[in-house]
Order: sequence, then C-alpha cells, then structure tokens
Amino acid sequence: ADSIPVNFLHPISGTPLEGREDLTPRDCLRTLCLFRFINPDREIRVAGGRERNIRSLQPLALYPANSIFMEGYLTTNGQATSDAHQMISDAGFEVTTGQSFDIEPAISVA
Repeated sequence: ADSIPVNFLHPISGTPLEGREDLTPRDCLRTLCLFRFINPDREIRVAGGRERNIRSLQPLALYPANSIFMEGYLTTNGQATSDAHQMISDAGFEVTTGQSFDIEPAISVA
C-alpha cells in the first residue's frame, strides 16, 4: 500500500471494545515511529483516535507522519479543520495539497 492510515482506538459506548483503556500518548508516538521505520517510503497517515489518545502531543505526530485525518470520522467528530491547520502551523509545518486517496478527508504536512 502506498498510504497507511494508523488509527488509535477510541472506545465507544455500546461497542465490544467500550471498556478498553486509552493508549498513552507516548505509545501512540512510538507506534507511528515504528510504522515510519518499517515503511520509510510510504505515506503514514494519522487517523481516527489521535485527538483522544495523543492529546497535547499531537504536533509530535507530524514528524513521523505525512498527513492527518480531520473532522467527520465514522463514529466521532474529530478535530476541526481550523484547529488542525493551526496545530500544523504552530509546529512549524505548512499545509500542502497533494495526492488524494479518496478514503477520508486528510491534509498533508511538509
């Protein structure tokens, strides 16, 4: 696959995984770094559950990843586009447009 979305569990009430604990931000970042190490020439996309699990360390996820999903996940709202753009800018990256994989809305960072 040219593009690898990495989702982090966001337990939803009424689902089989509702009682699971959130991952730690550190574990999420380590997971993203491992995906980057194993797939150096692929697009790594931070997807659902990032806001809940990575929390205030979300800007650090922009280093191992190429893009992030935002707004309109299947079961949760996700981070607002304007907030995601501000986070990307604050981290010293810029929003770029590029190839779309027609999976879900995403933005790339450079």
